[in-house]
Amino acid sequence: MTKNKNSAKLLLEFSIGLGLSTLIITYIVSTTSGRVAPFIPIISEMPFNEPESTIFGTGLGISIFSFLILAQVFHRIFKPLTKEIGENYENLNDLIRIFSSIGSVCGIITANFHWNNYPILHGITAFILFTSFLVWGTFAYTVFEKTGKSNNIRKYAVYAGWIFYIFMMIFSALDSQELLKEDKEFFYRMENPPTVNTERSGYLNLTALCEWCMVFSFYTGALTYRKELEGIQI
Repeated sequence: MTKNKNSAKLLLEFSIGLGLSTLIITYIVSTTSGRVAPFIPIISEMPFNEPESTIFGTGLGISIFSFLILAQVFHRIFKPLTKEIGENYENLNDLIRIFSSIGSVCGIITANFHWNNYPILHGITAFILFTSFLVWGTFAYTVFEKTGKSNNIRKYAVYAGWIFYIFMMIFSALDSQELLKEDKEFFYRMENPPTVNTERSGYLNLTALCEWCMVFSFYTGALTYRKELEGIQI
């Protein structure tokens, strides 16, 4: 039985397609059922009920596990490239592999241990997931850029990811400041996630919008690696 020479590329496409379709289906099911505010929910507040919970956990869990496998493939691809660059990039490649693997495991936990039931665990793992994906994307872009494989879409996706990540943090902090004025704690949202009946501040909506934009920038950037994975086996 012959191995598929494009198995890594197919896995990337599968991971992206499954991840995007999971988010879209979860959004449609949760909002049309009236259980989640249509504009605009934090991604993590969508899977509080069934069948959204199962769709979200299973779909994103498999999608992120696929990236965990791809992180090992990219580590192999980066090895000769980082040796060519020098400047301690070989050591960085090993560290990025570890960090992205930890981030992927955290992502699987995030997708299956929901905000309403496991607020602290969910919050910590989501933070590690987002940060690790941004760091990995920045490293991958830099390695390919320095070895003559530049891609403008990839570059703008990395920039956009960091910008939306930073603004998501800022708007979240501003939303918490608004809660302080209502005599609630700064981390009130941590253990009291918004529901369909929650009165949403403008800052909360902007936080959610930045999160969605950041996640879509991840997928946009990921699509640009299809060419680099042509002819690569897992």
